[in-house]
Amino acid sequence: MNFKIPKLHPSLFLLLLVVIFTTIVRVRLLDVPLERDEGEYAYMGRLILEGTPPYSEAYNMKFPGIYFIYADILWLFGETHTAIHICLLCINVLSIILLFIFVRAAIDDWAAAAASGAFALLGMSYHVQGFWANAEHFILPFILGAHILLRYGLTENRKALIFSSAALFSCAAIVKQQGAFFGIMGFVIVLISSWKTNRINEKSFWNPVLTFLYGAAIPLTICFVYLLNVGVLQKFYLWTFAYAKEYSVIVPAEDITYYFFSSFLPIWRYTTLIWILAAVGLAALFLHPDYKRHSLHIFGLAAGSMLALSAGFYFRPHYFVLVLPITALLFGIGIRLVYRIFYKSSSLLLRLFTPNFIAVITFFSIIAAHWDILYQYTPEEVTRRVYGSCPFNYSSRIAELIKEKSSEEDKVAIIGNEPQFLFYSQRRSVTSFIYTFSLVEEQPFAEQFRLEMISQIETASPRLLVYTNTVLDYFNKSRGQSELDKWFADYTQLYYDPVARFEYFCDDTLLITDTLQIKEKPASIFWIQIYERKTNE
Repeated sequence: MNFKIPKLHPSLFLLLLVVIFTTIVRVRLLDVPLERDEGEYAYMGRLILEGTPPYSEAYNMKFPGIYFIYADILWLFGETHTAIHICLLCINVLSIILLFIFVRAAIDDWAAAAASGAFALLGMSYHVQGFWANAEHFILPFILGAHILLRYGLTENRKALIFSSAALFSCAAIVKQQGAFFGIMGFVIVLISSWKTNRINEKSFWNPVLTFLYGAAIPLTICFVYLLNVGVLQKFYLWTFAYAKEYSVIVPAEDITYYFFSSFLPIWRYTTLIWILAAVGLAALFLHPDYKRHSLHIFGLAAGSMLALSAGFYFRPHYFVLVLPITALLFGIGIRLVYRIFYKSSSLLLRLFTPNFIAVITFFSIIAAHWDILYQYTPEEVTRRVYGSCPFNYSSRIAELIKEKSSEEDKVAIIGNEPQFLFYSQRRSVTSFIYTFSLVEEQPFAEQFRLEMISQIETASPRLLVYTNTVLDYFNKSRGQSELDKWFADYTQLYYDPVARFEYFCDDTLLITDTLQIKEKPASIFWIQIYERKTNE
């Protein structure tokens, strides 16, 4: 009996190179400090590990899936920011492999290799904040896995695959609400596919449709039953539906284009060739017969990506992570189309060199544009380049001050938007509002939220208060921010003394603990001040 080793397609070696390159770059930057969304997820994850369900002692408008993912990360890898970014590396590599599998099945091996390379580079761009473990990264494996299963399920008429695909789409929505748009488009794919192959009044039409709906319903049902069982369903509804609805309409219509282009243009500027070839790939779906037959699943993924990106019209940089798979896929098609154009040329130089040169120059131009981030800057320098004046580089130092001036049993209140302080300091918040964004926005729930937070703080009278100066003096403050600042000034004057102030700007930092100096006006426009309850109170 002769055993033959199956031949491996060269594209698999290219995939391996992409994975190795991604790993090397991301390992170098594993120690970037937590940003505020990561701090929120990590703090909520720790509460879950301690037996506290989401939405009970900490509020936010995101669905609970990302909090349970972070709880798993902390349990499996340890409660450090490095552990969180190790898991991000694993998730990113998994997404690269799943994208390769999907494009390979839909198009071919070479398009898959090109798409995986493009996705890896786009995901490491600091203009999509790709080195931080935002929820969008954790949505992608569910989405890509769902599309792989759905394609095979519909092609081979296998109900189990369709059911599993729908369940993955549902899980993506539970991770964060934007994932629901991918599931909606997955359902549209099922409807169109069934309509094209069956009559609507026939049982064969409804089988895949109902199977998909059943698969999508089960994870959501489990989620809602859990929330009901732990007694937080009402708070969950308030924050993830009622408040989220108001939050989604805050951006004025006239500002939508500004929000979009302010985030997209930097991405475009540093990755231009990928987007141009992606546009070529999009045109190929309309014009080239070999690609038209794959258009249903690809357009479904594209529509879901654009809807997810546009939710609320905020277009924050990390939201663009959701459109990277479809962009990379279209790039792969664009490269293959270029290859097909030159393939019939009688010139060997044009036939082989030109398309390969275009692909290579695209990848190397992006690496060159990000060379400082990928290979030169330290994790702290990368963070400063991406987030500017945000205090993420100094969060661990501020957390150490909090730990020094409190015991493990003490709870603290953060008056601002830096929940990573709570995670780093290993202290619980005395108030359920770990952000003050929702307290100062121009939306119907703002006053209710402010009064609740003030009541929680005044009732508990925590040992420490931490105030973060988030709005510069020369900006117009919202009515809610002005009212919050007035309450805080009056409250601290009566019951608290300032004991430390951390001033920072660019590379300059200053810690002030002198009793007289701390009462003077801060020299920097960015500062964070810690107050301690007066001993006679």
